[in-house]
Amino acid sequence: MSTEIATPVYAPPGMPTTTSLPGGSPQTKSRKLPPHRKFAKKFLTLPDELLSTISDAIDPEDLPNFRLTCKTLNDVSGKTFGEKRLAHRRFIFTEFSMQGLVDLTAHPVFGPCVKEIMFGTHRVTNNLHTLLNRIEKSGITDNDKAMEVLRLFDENWTRRSDFEIRRLEPMLSKALCNLQKWGSGVILGVFDDIQLDPQRKAAYLVRAYGLALEYVGLPFRSMVVSENTALQVIRNVCRNVNFQPKSVDLYLHGEEIDPENEEALSPFILDNGQLRPEIDACLEDTFTHIGIVSSQRRLDFRQGTRFGESPSRGENRNVSLHSFAKPMRDAILSAPYRHLRIESCAVKINELIHILRAYAGTLRVVELIGVYLWVVDKYDAGRCINRVLQCLKDDVQLERLVLDNVRAMHIDYYDGVLVAKGRSWHGQQRIQRTLAVLIGYGMDGWDGSVEDEGDDKEVWNWSDEDGDYSKDETVPWDEIENGDWDEVRGENEFTIDGWHSARLAEWVGNRRARIAMARAEA
Repeated sequence: MSTEIATPVYAPPGMPTTTSLPGGSPQTKSRKLPPHRKFAKKFLTLPDELLSTISDAIDPEDLPNFRLTCKTLNDVSGKTFGEKRLAHRRFIFTEFSMQGLVDLTAHPVFGPCVKEIMFGTHRVTNNLHTLLNRIEKSGITDNDKAMEVLRLFDENWTRRSDFEIRRLEPMLSKALCNLQKWGSGVILGVFDDIQLDPQRKAAYLVRAYGLALEYVGLPFRSMVVSENTALQVIRNVCRNVNFQPKSVDLYLHGEEIDPENEEALSPFILDNGQLRPEIDACLEDTFTHIGIVSSQRRLDFRQGTRFGESPSRGENRNVSLHSFAKPMRDAILSAPYRHLRIESCAVKINELIHILRAYAGTLRVVELIGVYLWVVDKYDAGRCINRVLQCLKDDVQLERLVLDNVRAMHIDYYDGVLVAKGRSWHGQQRIQRTLAVLIGYGMDGWDGSVEDEGDDKEVWNWSDEDGDYSKDETVPWDEIENGDWDEVRGENEFTIDGWHSARLAEWVGNRRARIAMARAEA
């Protein structure tokens, strides 16, 4: 009886081939699938709705590997991948980068996922003096090598200049037209390609699509702000294709908002000298992040951070609108804002009062969180702070007020003097009462934590045996009437040490203020 050998089944290189045996029982059929293979097959039989839900829960960093597992998971997780990894993208004005933008916006799955597009403001320099200095610092002494470096930078400059003149605006127009087709609101803006480290000793390039390819082959990177202002290019193209962005963002880390950027920004968000209510703006300069949320009638100030820098103390981040020219500043101050939020920043007393009074007719919500208020007189900070509190009480009709970790700050103070901590009030009458308490009792730190002021259960009583005041932890604060405080404060026959008297008077005053605040907040 003859044995028929079937055609071998070839395996990938490096793996042995398997030969089918007669009778329809190949060697592979006798093998049992590993458990993970069986579970994988069952997993792929789940409905697409469940697979989509699973892909939504996957960490964004793991999504690329998840999609590469098989075609089924690639198709199911496409929208999730786009929303998590492609919603906020950065590009530069090069042909490779802009072609990537066009392809992304034209994609039927990924295009609608795009929510924010930012463009770099810098390019390689061709300044001979600058390049010669960098060549010398790089230790290049051979003339031929130096000439080769100059040639590389000149070629890069020429190539990019030619692209910006001939093809940049048509490609950007095509990308914006693709976005118009999807009908989703998109944020447009510019970012500073170069950011300094916290010690300002080294510069880093912010990652963007096409960045590595643009500077490959160059021995070093020497950058300059593009002559063709990025924001102006965006403005021209938006006007040509009638594209209205959802918001305009300027992330100029470490740089001031210069007149050129402001001139390009103004047509986006201003109309006859007034802010356009349908377009928002986000401006971040050297220290401060300014959010102009016109659609929600809100103005935000918060701390801006540079590359690799953790948030620092707010007294180094001053809030001011004086970096803008008068037309932009007047437009911001004349807008009908209802909500003002300042977070992790410092502001001068006069500047804050000026902002509050500018919005007195419409302002209803004020949030001051982690704010340092610069005072002029370090010996009478309470009087300076009372000007702000009086303005909040009398000049604006607030429906909600938040004061959390608000401190009076002076150049000679180490950490400032606490004004209010963890306070949040609703309703005009309650806000009026609570502000009256803050104004009436001064700012002696009575709103500090228990650790700052002592345990709420501590009461100082006179001891005949010791001849001094001592703590009595058995009497709760709430059981002591206001009349008893006068006696405790020193209206008795005993003479006590001056320091004890001052501390006791402070504790008494703080307690009275807390009782008054509790009544006002009730």
